[in-house]
Amino acid sequence: MLFPVRCVVSIICTVISPLASSLIAAPPITAAAFAPDGKLVLLGSQAGVEIRSWPELKLIDRFPTELANVHDLAFSTTGRLLLVAGGSPGESGFVEVHRWPGQDSSPQRLKIGDDVIYRAVWSANDDFWITAGADGLCRVFAATTRKQTSQFTGHSRAVLALGCLPDGKTAISAGADHSIRLWEIRSGKEVRSLDNHLDSVNDLAIQPQQAPGTIPLIASASEDRTVRQWQATIGRLVRFARLSSVPRALAWSHSGEQLFVGCNDGQLRVIDPATADVVQQLSGMVGRVHVLLADPADKSRLLIAGENGAAKMISLSAK
Repeated sequence: MLFPVRCVVSIICTVISPLASSLIAAPPITAAAFAPDGKLVLLGSQAGVEIRSWPELKLIDRFPTELANVHDLAFSTTGRLLLVAGGSPGESGFVEVHRWPGQDSSPQRLKIGDDVIYRAVWSANDDFWITAGADGLCRVFAATTRKQTSQFTGHSRAVLALGCLPDGKTAISAGADHSIRLWEIRSGKEVRSLDNHLDSVNDLAIQPQQAPGTIPLIASASEDRTVRQWQATIGRLVRFARLSSVPRALAWSHSGEQLFVGCNDGQLRVIDPATADVVQQLSGMVGRVHVLLADPADKSRLLIAGENGAAKMISLSAK
C-alpha cells in the first residue's frame, strides 16, 4: 500500500507564476508533466510552458512553444519525445512534437482540425499518439511517420479526457456529451460506450495494473459531482462517490490503493477505491484545481496546480 488511508499534509510548497503578482491575474495552469528524470516539472498555460525544479518549483527556464493555449503535455514512455497540445478555440488545434532533453529548435508542428486540442496521449508501447479535441474527434497518429492512421468518431461534443490501456491496443475517451467510450486504436472502431454520467466528464485515470491479466479499473470525474470507478472493458460500473464539489482532476497512488481528486473548491480529496469513501479532505489551493499528478519517483508527493498560475507540491505522510 502506498499511503495509509489516514494521511496528513506535512509540507506544502507553493509557487505562483510571475504574472500572478501583476494587476492582471495569471492564467490557470492547464497542463503539467514530470520530466523523465523526475527532477523537473513542466507547467503549461495560456502563457506558454515553464520548466521548474521539482519539488522546489523554482523557475528554471521557459520551454519554446508557439501555441497560444497549452492544454496538455505528454512524454513518450521512453522519455525521448514530448507532445505539446493546444491551439485556439474555434480556430485551430495544434500538436508540437519536441525532442527531449534540450531545447528543440525545430519541433514538428502539426495542425489538427479547426478547434483546440484538449488532450494528447501515447499508447503503452509508443507506437501511436492520440489527440482529443473540442470538435468531438480523437485522431490517431503513427509515432514514426507522424501521419494520421485512424480516427475515433462517436462523441457528439468536445472530448475532454483521454487515456490508453496497458494492452497497447485500446484507448478510452470521455467528454462533454456525458459519455465514456472505448476504442480499438489501430482500426478506430468503437468497442463500448458507457453513459451513466449525468453531465460532462472532466477527467479519466487508469489504475496502475495490480496483476497481469486483471481487468483495468478506470476512474472518471464528472460535472455531476461524482467520481465513478469502472471495469470499462466489460462495461461494468463498480462503485461511485458523490462529492460536495465538482471533481476536475484525478490521480492514482503508485499502488493503486488510493485515488486523489482535485475539485472546483480547491480541495484535494482522497478516496479509498475499495469502498468509494472519501477518507481524507485536504486544503489544496484557492480556486479550481486543473492538474493533479503523482510524483513518479516519490510515493508521498503530489503536484497540484490550477487557478492564477498557482502550483503546489503536497507531501503526505502517515499520521
